[in-house]
Amino acid sequence: MKENLVGVITGDIVASQKIHSEDYDCMLYTLERTLTMLKGSRNMKFETYRGDAFQSVFVEPVEAIYSAVIIRLALKATTPSFDVRQSVGIGAVTSIRGDIATSTGEVFTLSGKGLDTIKNDLIKVSSNNLAFQSKVGVLTKFLDAHLSGLTGIQSETLLCYLTSKDKSHAALAESLNKTRSNTTKLLIASRYQLVEEYLNYVKLCVSEEFKHV
Repeated sequence: MKENLVGVITGDIVASQKIHSEDYDCMLYTLERTLTMLKGSRNMKFETYRGDAFQSVFVEPVEAIYSAVIIRLALKATTPSFDVRQSVGIGAVTSIRGDIATSTGEVFTLSGKGLDTIKNDLIKVSSNNLAFQSKVGVLTKFLDAHLSGLTGIQSETLLCYLTSKDKSHAALAESLNKTRSNTTKLLIASRYQLVEEYLNYVKLCVSEEFKHV
């Protein structure tokens, strides 16, 4: 896989103009904190715009899809909860400059146009690889619908599972300050294993379908 294949997320907060001023700072803090956390654990860079929009670039394409799930869960887990539209583009990049907004390549076009065409979905994956698209397109719609139905506490629990190195239920319970049995119930309700299977499958699809790029 050549280094010019990257993943890009273009996103914006849903109905940001309707967020009360006292809650807006919470939303901004959660978004910035999550993006900074992702930057610290993987090879990526990001910029925020207008307070309610952002764009991030990932050297490893599959990390963009994984991170889109993390960002969605982090915002849903806050009180009050927020939601976000995210378009993930996977493709070639011509140039990544210091200012992401001036970077060029098909992947930025894919990600930007994807956000413009999102209707009822909140996570969309776009590429020019038809084989890859046929494998992940519908599955991503199912993932999106599943995440939309999670409660705040289920989102928090699933987020903890996906971002923790120690994924034992005992360790997660300690991190969440919950009992082990309650943590297990929340994990099952969040369908954590199915979400993880989706992410692993997408990683496999990227490896298989873009290996000659």
